[in-house]
Amino acid sequence: MKPGGRTSPMPRTADMSVAGKLRGEGHEHLARIVDQVTDVWPQHADFLALRFEGESAGQLRFAEEAAGQVWRLIEHEAEEAVTSYRRLCYELLREEHYFRRHGRYRYATVREVQDSGIFQEPRVTHYQRGLLLTQVLWQNHTRVAETFVREFLEQRGSRERLLEVGPGHGMFLAMAGARLSGEVAGWDISDAMLRYTRQNLAALGVRDATLARHDIREGPLDGTFDLVVASELLEHVEDPGAVLRSLRGLLSEDGRIFLNVPVNSPAPDHIYLWHSPEEFFAFVTENGVTPLSTHTYPLTGSTEERAREGGFTISCVVVGRSAADAG
Repeated sequence: MKPGGRTSPMPRTADMSVAGKLRGEGHEHLARIVDQVTDVWPQHADFLALRFEGESAGQLRFAEEAAGQVWRLIEHEAEEAVTSYRRLCYELLREEHYFRRHGRYRYATVREVQDSGIFQEPRVTHYQRGLLLTQVLWQNHTRVAETFVREFLEQRGSRERLLEVGPGHGMFLAMAGARLSGEVAGWDISDAMLRYTRQNLAALGVRDATLARHDIREGPLDGTFDLVVASELLEHVEDPGAVLRSLRGLLSEDGRIFLNVPVNSPAPDHIYLWHSPEEFFAFVTENGVTPLSTHTYPLTGSTEERAREGGFTISCVVVGRSAADAG
């Protein structure tokens, strides 16, 4: 099932059971978000039931932490945020139809994406606000964030200086800022995106993150950071190999890198297509990163086997280090 879920209505009693169960287990922020979504978009209730079916207590605790951040960012415009999320889902379904017909993403260059108008208002606000809700409502996105915290941040050793390239909604930077004592920085090539990140970090109470407009391909690649994060970045560029090599150059000796890419994931701003997790993991190795661990998370409502057979989205995570340090 793709992110928008089925479109057939479901009785109100069914969608209440999802929020009611979450609330009964003490997950108030998750329940609030589910309530808001089903109030605005009742047809999405069956998708939400799939999203939270079979979650462990630990997975729900982390989802509640993420939901607390999301709720702080949308509580004063919750209905508008859900409307943006619904619009995002329908936009992604259009891209899915194109992908199925042509076997490729719609756009192949950054210029084509820019010319499509996705970065112009009000479309860009709807798009980014909708993506924010996916951090809680799409199981694969929440799994990625949990891996970022549990395996990357909480197992960092003495590594404290972190850079995220393309920080977007800022939630990863907020999670890092709450756990690290060293520098936390975010770089982007878009002033508009940096304003969005800065606004969200302020709302989340993060005051000491350093945000800057910077293209990593222009250097300096001097091992400045112990931890480098690129989550859903590489699929947005025409030459992801060059970008990954630049990311690797930012790592200090024995530094760690966190990479997250969705394969078979058509979207209005996705350019580079990987067809399988193995293809992406091989790409990572070929560009000088040695994986320490890899993870695959299929889209909500699907097993990995079904996602592979159908060519559906799988989020792929690598926690790695520079191959130069592998020995």
